[in-house]
Amino acid sequence: MSDSHTAFTVLRAYLVDKTEFSEEDLATIFSYFRLKKASRYEFLLTSGEVCRNLYFVSRGSFRLFYTQPDGAEATRYFALENTFGTALQSFLTQEPSLETNQVLENSDLLVISYEDFYHLHATLPGWDAVYRYILETAYIISTRRFETFLCMDAADRYRWLLRMHPSFIERFSNKHVASYLGLSQETLSRLKSRIGRSPQLN
Repeated sequence: MSDSHTAFTVLRAYLVDKTEFSEEDLATIFSYFRLKKASRYEFLLTSGEVCRNLYFVSRGSFRLFYTQPDGAEATRYFALENTFGTALQSFLTQEPSLETNQVLENSDLLVISYEDFYHLHATLPGWDAVYRYILETAYIISTRRFETFLCMDAADRYRWLLRMHPSFIERFSNKHVASYLGLSQETLSRLKSRIGRSPQLN
């Protein structure tokens, strides 16, 4: 089975889980996506560029991060398999992004442009459910993360990550996980040693 066929099979499962689409609808949707095979650490978007594309992850992962004035990185979001992701504010407004989008593992991504995404939104009734789900999911993820910074100390943020996203600990480097939690790499290493890596133990 080709990588392209596999990627579209994953996207099909995602779409039909959100709403009902006919085979004709799915064929129309798929015609607006293209497969991109992205290499580890490849940049899909750099800060200052306008985000023109939305990505569906069939295989692999990427992250969205900010670069602070002192050069430190703050990771906002990890996109894994069966997930849409992009620098959403820039994509929605078509204004320059403050975020950078970097692939973390060799990945198969299905890409749709801003113009094609909104063409589907305007012409295909079922696409509205997908659009709404993407926005709602992004809002919930952002709010939950914001709450961890307001209401949790370093240890509790690490425990939260173990409960909610244990795969992040296994798949991504200390540097990237620490930047997601707002911690130094040294603090993250100490928490791993003290608390462990199993969500069942915390």
